[in-house]
Amino acid sequence: MRPVFLRPLPGTGTDFFRSLDLALTRPGAPCRGMLYGEGDSSGAILRRHEQDQLFWSPALHLHVERDGEGGAYVLRGRFSPSSPVWTAFLAIYLTLAIVAIASGCYGGAQIIVDETPWAFLGVPVALLLAGFTYGAAFIGQGLGGDDMYELRSFVERIADKPPRD
Repeated sequence: MRPVFLRPLPGTGTDFFRSLDLALTRPGAPCRGMLYGEGDSSGAILRRHEQDQLFWSPALHLHVERDGEGGAYVLRGRFSPSSPVWTAFLAIYLTLAIVAIASGCYGGAQIIVDETPWAFLGVPVALLLAGFTYGAAFIGQGLGGDDMYELRSFVERIADKPPRD
């Protein structure tokens, strides 16, 4: 559900994150970001500027890894929803799981006491709503497509530049 891209880097992870940090501090940068870690184990999270960010605007998580033993450096980018959206999705799934389990338990209890097990209807309803929620994630990806393009093209421009010594 979270789009991922891989691309080789002309230099090391340290070179890339140094260039990324420099590009983020320039006036007119299309996004804001936070770098973490040191050296080749660094990473970054990029987001649109606050004034450009919408409810469905994604975040781009960047990490550099080696392609095999002593191989080339590869940039891994993963798009994910913003923290409030991610939390809302998890809360919805957790609530639906609790409803489904409770409906199943109550329906089972109704069978035991020889009542009509109408509570079992909660299970397919919860599953249907979970499917709708899953589909809503793809709708959000479509709405955030322009933001994803903007973030990725910014990263691609930096990654295409050879490292400076």
